[in-house]
Amino acid sequence: MELKKWFPKRAIHLDFHTMPGVYDVGIDFNGKEFVKTLKEANVDYITTFAKCNLGFAYYPTKIGIIHPGLKKRDLLGEIIEECHKEGIMVSAYFNVGLDHENSVRHRDWCKVNKEGQIAEMQYMGHFFRKMCLNTDFKDYILGMIEEVIDNYPVDGIFLDCFTLSPCYGGECVREMKKLNIDPSDEIKARDFCWMITEKFMEEVKKILKRKNKDIFLFFNGLPYRKQPTHLELEVLPTGGWGYDFLPWIIRYARTLKKPFFTMTGRFHKGWGDFGGLRTFHSLMFDLYYSVSNGGTCSIGDHMHPRGKLEKEVYDLIGKCYSEIKKIEEFTENAENITEMVIIEPNLSMFYGYHFDYSSLAGATRMLSELKYQFDVSDGTDDISKYKIVILPDNIKVDKNLREKLKKHLKKGGILISSDLSCFDLEKKKFIFDDYKIEFEGEEENNPTYFVGEKEFSDGIPDMPLTIYDQGISIKAKKGSKIIAYIYKPYFNYKSWDWEHENLYTPPEKNTGRPAIVQFGNIIHFSFPVFKNYHNHAYIYYKKLLYNCLEKIYPEPLIKHKNIPSFVQITLASQKNKNIIHILAYIPELRGKSMQIIEEPLILKDIEIGVKNIDKKKIKRIYLVPSNEEIEFKEEGNYIWFKIESMAGYQMVVIEKMD
Repeated sequence: MELKKWFPKRAIHLDFHTMPGVYDVGIDFNGKEFVKTLKEANVDYITTFAKCNLGFAYYPTKIGIIHPGLKKRDLLGEIIEECHKEGIMVSAYFNVGLDHENSVRHRDWCKVNKEGQIAEMQYMGHFFRKMCLNTDFKDYILGMIEEVIDNYPVDGIFLDCFTLSPCYGGECVREMKKLNIDPSDEIKARDFCWMITEKFMEEVKKILKRKNKDIFLFFNGLPYRKQPTHLELEVLPTGGWGYDFLPWIIRYARTLKKPFFTMTGRFHKGWGDFGGLRTFHSLMFDLYYSVSNGGTCSIGDHMHPRGKLEKEVYDLIGKCYSEIKKIEEFTENAENITEMVIIEPNLSMFYGYHFDYSSLAGATRMLSELKYQFDVSDGTDDISKYKIVILPDNIKVDKNLREKLKKHLKKGGILISSDLSCFDLEKKKFIFDDYKIEFEGEEENNPTYFVGEKEFSDGIPDMPLTIYDQGISIKAKKGSKIIAYIYKPYFNYKSWDWEHENLYTPPEKNTGRPAIVQFGNIIHFSFPVFKNYHNHAYIYYKKLLYNCLEKIYPEPLIKHKNIPSFVQITLASQKNKNIIHILAYIPELRGKSMQIIEEPLILKDIEIGVKNIDKKKIKRIYLVPSNEEIEFKEEGNYIWFKIESMAGYQMVVIEKMD
């Protein structure tokens, strides 16, 4: 099998991080029983342990440290052998960023933080000690990787837990000084760490090339754009990521033109939650979300140290994967159809360099709830196919992106921006002459309120509505059209007049300044509308955005009737078919912090109109996997169909004439 022509559809990421005090590691392991469990669960690919984050190996290494409690000589080898007999591909897992055993034995291999600490005892957790690739640890871990490649027919290498936090150990400081890098500059120190890490990535790739190994390779925790073969989107929504993370990261991943799968987890909480098991519908939501956005599936598990896979866990995984198998005919080689793009340049180094993604998450949620079809981009690639470009809140536009935006506007494209996006901080002006507004400084009032002009206020109460997070103050120039005005309060919230703290701050009057202004195909919000939506979930921000878009973009790819905002709709194409994915689930906050999906939601009598972009005649429309044909009608540029009832997920296929 040529791996370049094959990609996993239903994977398992199997953790086996085992504390040194466990004395019976692998005592119950049976290779044939292990692979039988995987096979019955419809698994076709597994990432399994060569070296865990404690630093222990589970094969007879001559370089590393074998777990002191290991009772099976070669767990890794037996897993690979038995999986290959059943056609299951195997990737070997190495933790590179963490190695707690070696951090004790070789303190000189650890990163040193700015305070001179090796062990950040004040934080603890998995990452309280981190390994430095600018020490002899680099040769050690490269030796282990090469050892496994030489001795086992692995189909992939998964390298985990990279961080780009700066190291201030002697080796790093001396090398930074040699390169005229100021170690006290945290940004430059971080960039130096990236330089060292990138060299390590190249060395791993050279090993594979030298040995002529055409296998999967993934560096977890490093930028998606830098990954050599594929992407694995680690997102456990109940394990710390939440449900607002995957929607934007998956729409970014699919623009990079690399195969990818979404790695969720079976755990009720995070990794290592041995007794935690999610509900069937909770897992299905994650899997459906991945396949409806161009990915395949992976589920994370953690095997008990004795070496047996939990039957209940794999019964659940098998049930989930059997549902995914039913629709794979229509997801394989399908491409999402989009009309808009959100640009966030910080993504070019994500993972790796972290940033505040609240504006991006807010924009993603808004557009998803409005059923628009969109991608997320770092601005590096071509954006000419998009009708609408969105720059959420504080997007710095470099020369390259500026030229792309100029071409976009010149051909009649629409641009939505907010707050400091498209603003030159040094020159204190907007970068395009098309922006018919003048910068007056930061907004001095808090809170502020907005009132929209009547034609943009459909579904919005006729009263001043609160803007919770403030932006900038702008003045409309000639040639601009004010869509909504800023109202100021009597006093700023929590201001002190030496007698009273002003906690009641009703709107006083219209400032005459715009909250939203339009000039041709550009609409600019003076406040960070997307961050506001993420932080405060005030639906009138979303309605305001929708009213603006409807005026200048009245024919989106998807129209709908009787569909709640929480329902997700994505559109894809495959040969002569349009594929519509409909997801109806709500992650409900239960108790203090857990978001739970227990049941699917039932939708009745929903109607969807899909824009017939290619103008081809319709052969038939049917539901998958039931193959039940449904009636449709064509109105203007749209193909309309109705679904009488659905629970949780429904795929609809529009088959067209050749």
